[in-house]
Amino acid sequence: MRILLLAYFLEAFLIPNNIDEECGDGNVYVVERQTKFDKRFDSYKKIGDSPSLINGDLNKVIEDNLKLSDEAKKIVFRLNYMFTITCDGKIKDIEIIGEPKMYNWTNLIEIVKKTEGNWIPAKKEGKEVDCVYFSKKTIIGSKY
Repeated sequence: MRILLLAYFLEAFLIPNNIDEECGDGNVYVVERQTKFDKRFDSYKKIGDSPSLINGDLNKVIEDNLKLSDEAKKIVFRLNYMFTITCDGKIKDIEIIGEPKMYNWTNLIEIVKKTEGNWIPAKKEGKEVDCVYFSKKTIIGSKY
């Protein structure tokens, strides 16, 4: 009986759990200035702060590492993409928005995944929250 009580005490009070209760508030936000006129984001709560890449600019990282398929090298197109930066700086739900064939045109998802761990989460009232990062990039295929 004492062993069971000791085990319960250790588990309940001394062994830290891996859940960071100080992280997030259960909502996923979008940056108001990025999505103000885009109806796809109407259902999201808005926030003024945005996640940011530590020591870098995502557009530059994309420019430096972008690879295109042979088909994409022949055209000019707009690449719309979004992903969520969680309150603990992780990346999830990476999406290329638009025609499904665009997923095969670039290595954008691979580039974004490589930035994981290098993000400062957005904040709301001083607390880190999950926030969608949304951006657009015009790609001139012949440049690559």
